[in-house]
Amino acid sequence: MIKPLIKWNLVSKQLSYKPCAVIIGKTGTGKTTLANKLCETNHRSGVARGSVTQELYRNGACCGQYPFYLIDTPGTDSSTEPYKHAILLKEGLTATKLNTIFLVIKYDNRFDKITENYFQVELPISKYAHKIVVMISHWDQSKTPQNDFKTICELFAEECPNVVNLIFFSEQSSNSEVANLMYSCISNMNEEELKITDEEFALNFNIYEMKSQMKVSFKQYQNRINLLVQDYTKLINSMESESVEDKDEVYHMIIVKFKEEIDTLLQQFQQQHGSAMQELDYYAFYIKMQKENVKICDEFVGKVVPLMSFNLFDNNDPRNLIKRCPNCHLIWYKTEGCDGITNCGNNAFNNYFDINKKPFWKYIVERVNGRLQWKKNKMKKPIREKPAQSNSKRVGCGIEFVWGEQPKIEEEKILELFKVKTFEEAKELIKSAKFEQLRQNYEQNINREFHC
Repeated sequence: MIKPLIKWNLVSKQLSYKPCAVIIGKTGTGKTTLANKLCETNHRSGVARGSVTQELYRNGACCGQYPFYLIDTPGTDSSTEPYKHAILLKEGLTATKLNTIFLVIKYDNRFDKITENYFQVELPISKYAHKIVVMISHWDQSKTPQNDFKTICELFAEECPNVVNLIFFSEQSSNSEVANLMYSCISNMNEEELKITDEEFALNFNIYEMKSQMKVSFKQYQNRINLLVQDYTKLINSMESESVEDKDEVYHMIIVKFKEEIDTLLQQFQQQHGSAMQELDYYAFYIKMQKENVKICDEFVGKVVPLMSFNLFDNNDPRNLIKRCPNCHLIWYKTEGCDGITNCGNNAFNNYFDINKKPFWKYIVERVNGRLQWKKNKMKKPIREKPAQSNSKRVGCGIEFVWGEQPKIEEEKILELFKVKTFEEAKELIKSAKFEQLRQNYEQNINREFHC
C-alpha cells in the first residue's frame, strides 16, 4: 500500500451542500482510473490508446468521510477528435459550480517535465489558478519518495507559486485516504461558476494547435500556388518566340494543365485537413479557397487567351463547337450548353471498358530539373479495342468528359465539315443557323387562332 501524501494538511469542513470538483490532465495520467476507483464506476481509460473519454461523467465519490461530486474529462492533449474533446473539457469546467480543479500529472523522475506538463495543461484555466490542486499520479514509481516529495514541493513553490496544494498518490493508495485528502482541499474552497469566453476557448484549448497547423499548411498552399503561377507564366512567355504549328493547342493544353495542378493542390489540402475543417466548421473557409482558385485560373486564362489565334470563349467559333470524344473519337457539334461535363451521345450501353476520359494532346508539359517545359507527345493516340455494346440506336460511347478541356480538332477537318475555306465563313454559317433557329422558334410561338 502506497500512502498518499499532501503538501499542506487541511482540516476538512462539513459543508451544507454536496460540493463538486473536476479532474483534468493529459491522456494516460490516470484521471479516469482515479475517478473509477473513487466513484466505483467503470468508464474506459485511455492509457496507450489516446483519450477515449468522449462523454462527461459526474459521479459521486463512494468512499471517504464526506461526499462530493467528481467530473471526469477527456485528455487535454487528445489527438483524435480534438475539437470534440476540447468542447467536452470546456463543458466540464463550466457546466456547474466548482470548488476545486484537480490537475493530474504523471510522475516523472525528470522533475522539469512535471512542471512543463503543468503549464501546458494549466493554460486554458490559468485565470482560475487559485482553484487548482496538482495531483501527482503513479507515485509508486518514485524510488526515493521522501526526497522526491520535498524536491517537487520546492520546485512548484518556486516555479508555480499559484498552485494551492499538491497531492501524491498511486493506484496502490487507499481510495478512502485519497478521497479524504481531496475533500480537505475541496471544502476549503468556495464554489464558483467558471466562465470561459469563445475567444479564450479558441486561443487556449487544443483547437489552437489545430488552427495553427491549418494556417501553416494554408500558407504553404498559397506559396505553392504562387510558384505554379510563376512557373506557368514563364512557360507561356517562352512560347511567344516559338514557331509551333499547333501553338493554339499548346496554349489550350497549358490552360487545362494549370487548372488541373491547382485543383490537385486544393484536393490535397482538403485530404490533409478535411476532418479538422469539419470539426471547426471551416467549410466556409474551404469554399473561399475554391473561389480564390477560380479567380487565379481566370487571371491566368486572361494572360493566355490573347496569345491564341482564336477566342476559347467564342460560342460562334467552330473550333469551340466541334470536339472529339476522348474515348471513342466520335466528333460532336455542340448546339447548346456550357463547356462543362457532357456525355458522348448514347448513355444507355453496357460492356464499359477501355475508357480514357483524359483528352489526348499533341503536346505535353513536364518538369525538367524543376523547370516546366513543353514538348511533342510521343505517345500514340489511344484506340478502343472494341466498340461499346449499345441497347439503343443512338450513337456514342456514353462516357462523361469536360467539353472545354478537349483540344480542337484538325482545322482542315472543320473547314471540310462546313464546306468552306475560312473560319470566318464557318462562323457566319453558325450565326445564320442560330438566327434561323430563333426565327423558327418565334414563329412557332405565335398565336394563329381567330378570335371573335
